[in-house]
Amino acid sequence: MQKSIIKEQILSQLLDTYANTLKVLKQNTVGNKSASALFLPPDDPGSLGDEAMLAAGMKRLAEQGIKRIGIVNLKSNVRWENLDLVTETINLRGHFAYHSWKDRFRFVQMVSRYDRFYCIGADVMDGFYSESRTLRFIELVALAAKTGASATILGFSFNEQPTPNSVQALANLPASVRLCSRDPVSHQRLTHHLQRRVDLVADVAFLLEPAQEDSELAIGVSKWVRQQQELGRLVVGVNANSLHLKSLPQFGFDDLIRLYADALVELFSSHPTISFLMIPHDFRGKESDVSLASTILERLPIHMNSYCMKVPTPCSAAEIKFMCADLDLVFTGRMHLAIACLGQGVPVAGVTYQGKFEGLFNHFALQGMTIAPEKAFQPGALANFLAAIIAKREDIRQQIQSRLENVKTLAALNLM
Repeated sequence: MQKSIIKEQILSQLLDTYANTLKVLKQNTVGNKSASALFLPPDDPGSLGDEAMLAAGMKRLAEQGIKRIGIVNLKSNVRWENLDLVTETINLRGHFAYHSWKDRFRFVQMVSRYDRFYCIGADVMDGFYSESRTLRFIELVALAAKTGASATILGFSFNEQPTPNSVQALANLPASVRLCSRDPVSHQRLTHHLQRRVDLVADVAFLLEPAQEDSELAIGVSKWVRQQQELGRLVVGVNANSLHLKSLPQFGFDDLIRLYADALVELFSSHPTISFLMIPHDFRGKESDVSLASTILERLPIHMNSYCMKVPTPCSAAEIKFMCADLDLVFTGRMHLAIACLGQGVPVAGVTYQGKFEGLFNHFALQGMTIAPEKAFQPGALANFLAAIIAKREDIRQQIQSRLENVKTLAALNLM
């Protein structure tokens, strides 16, 4: 055991020396042709929220003159299909998860070739989903900073019960690392826990541009939405996901399907001029948004079929944002779908998780826009909640539009 500890200490010292050496070499390099940036995504491809943050951040940097943009993945054979600005993809081997020193040295060598390092903080910096992943990300940020790269954790949220090890690791990051909090609630929590500077921003995904009108998929969905509206119908977008089951172990996947199907039927009964657009926003796993949307639609009565549609998948985050523009209202369990809607001035409400929605709506001075998962499972509660939001949707729209430009300005601060 003692020999193992000594070995770890020696390797750690060697790694620091290697990083510092590369930093000196970088500082002495003459004739740097163009600035460069390396991004670390929060997870594997499949989440349109992660894609939105990456695509928006890369586009903003390209507009600033950054010509070399790389992406580093912690797994082999991973490819982000919709990120056309990426000039280099670096796949670390999967055993990095087991703290391979070989991969640590390899990462330091690679990141030293970039001027900037951006970790997409998202919702993975408080240890809620996986403390080991959080600590691994923080370690990579620290290593990047030691090579002389300008290191930033882009706008992230922070729940009210972060793991102590995650808090300690963030607090111990080099002073040069910039921390960006994407909402006022998280900002307050972070400054309280870390006792160091944290910049208040908005989610970088607010900078994502909608797909252009050459997307047949996006145009097809928007055409259906407008056709429904021309018939005098109100079109409500709906996203269902299984994230909320983690905090409600007494309920299963079938219970979630029944919850949404019953709520849509009840809402349709009281508002017969409503049409529903099911919007998956994450394609990963057997119980993905895609699977949920399809199964919910199968559970609806036949007479509702002509008034319901599911967004075809796969699709891009930019295409989803394009489709959202024409909707009258969206109800979502995914925060980045809410951001896509808010960025288009579209009224949106959501199911809470990790306190993220509250902080997001705080940017727009909106209250009462969320329902807790445990409340949603009470008979009739979800349909009643949605009916109340529908009744005040135009006031909500005006409030969003009055704050939107300020929020976009905050989002741009991620990449200053």
